Amino acid sequence: MHRVEHYSERREPELMEDACEVAHFARKFHLTMPEARMLMRQHGNNHARLEREARKLVYEVRR
Repeated sequence: MHRVEHYSERREPELMEDACEVAHFARKFHLTMPEARMLMRQHGNNHARLEREARKLVYEVRR
């Protein structure tokens, strides 16, 4: 018998790109809204990767 995967088990948790979520992410890393949206588009739903890339971006700007 094959195990049937539930739809939610196959997907990573979705990082919604609504204004509230973008604003929260931008505030957390001191980014502008366009910077936060750009990172979300480039790096998708992976929270760890998004945070890593946000830190890189902030570090590059401060150098």
